[in-house]
Amino acid sequence: MKKLATGLVLILSSAILYGSTLITAAVYSTVISQEGFGWDQRYGVFGTAFRKVGIVPFVLSILLAVVGIGFTGYSFYQKKQS
Repeated sequence: MKKLATGLVLILSSAILYGSTLITAAVYSTVISQEGFGWDQRYGVFGTAFRKVGIVPFVLSILLAVVGIGFTGYSFYQKKQS
């Protein structure tokens, strides 16, 4: 039961971190387009803002989701065996 709770908390944390990263990039992309800070044409306004906000929170949210799904799946697998 503890693995299930841990997995669900990790999935929730992943969703919050992922959403916060996207919201931050969206807000920063409006600043980039209005203030003329300069953005890279290859990535567009949102892509440039997303790269400046950071790839680290995005990767961390993916890792949290994978580990959370692993814990949740293992908990269900363990419960099925009993």
